[in-house]
Amino acid sequence: MSIVWILALSFAMVTLVTRAGCIINIDEFVMGLIIVAIGTSVPDCLSSILVARDGFGDMAVSNAIGSNVFDIDLGLGLPFLLTVLIQKGRPVSLLDESEIVLKEAGLFPIIPHVKFALVLLGLLLIISLFLILSKFRLNKFISISFVILYVLFIAYALVQQIVCRKYLC
Repeated sequence: MSIVWILALSFAMVTLVTRAGCIINIDEFVMGLIIVAIGTSVPDCLSSILVARDGFGDMAVSNAIGSNVFDIDLGLGLPFLLTVLIQKGRPVSLLDESEIVLKEAGLFPIIPHVKFALVLLGLLLIISLFLILSKFRLNKFISISFVILYVLFIAYALVQQIVCRKYLC
């Protein structure tokens, strides 16, 4: 029964976020990147806080890394695999029809998914550098740095949404 509730609430969350994005004129991709990501990460955050408070910082970091690997590999892989199997091998497009037309015409310099993947890779490198410089000790500076990086990421996503609506970037 719990799985049914999770399914229903997940469907409701995605529907509400999509409609809210439509109302405030923010793309589904950016809404998923910000709002849905926050909603699905709160339980992970709370469990990391609890284990870190009990002195298991390595478990908190492992949880953060492990949940992202799970989300990417299984959370994306399994639904796409099922969709491809149901559609008899036809691939799933991450672009809508207008984006495909722009891409084929050469007017879409970089696909948003690739652009944000590169930004996330850059953030991962910066975070790794911070951890190396702090000798893998989580302190106040590292914590504040992580929060600032997240705020900058959100700002970047919103600026991209506003700017790229006018210019194809």
